[in-house]
Amino acid sequence: MPTKHVPHRFLKSMDNSGEQVGGYMSAPVLSMDSQTLVVEAAQFMESHNIGSLLISEGESFVGIMTERDLTRKVLGQGLDPASTKVVSIMSTPLHTLAADRPVEEANKFMAKHGIRHLAVTEEGKIIGMLSVKDLVSYYANPRLRT
Repeated sequence: MPTKHVPHRFLKSMDNSGEQVGGYMSAPVLSMDSQTLVVEAAQFMESHNIGSLLISEGESFVGIMTERDLTRKVLGQGLDPASTKVVSIMSTPLHTLAADRPVEEANKFMAKHGIRHLAVTEEGKIIGMLSVKDLVSYYANPRLRT
């Protein structure tokens, strides 16, 4: 169950305006292979204090597993996490937004699609994750709303 770490160059190259998605995303990206057992992925999420995990097949990201997937699809349907693979509970498609887009756009996008985690891209590659928790940080900072 190898984990991919994607560097977060974008954070260092930001213009420090604080209004772009890249300034609020979490990095590096953490992921697991689609054939990983749910119990292993859930333990990994707990140990890294994260609410979502990108799911990969080879070099491509194919979905996302979130805390919501664990509660609704595993617990809610009575699946055995010790024998269920993440590919069977992950959410697809994987929604993305470019790192240079405004935070407000990410907020609207997430609300429209009913999601709480969004993959952040730069030049078509995923470089980070934006969560509802990250949006709270943005909106809690009054200087960004002037």
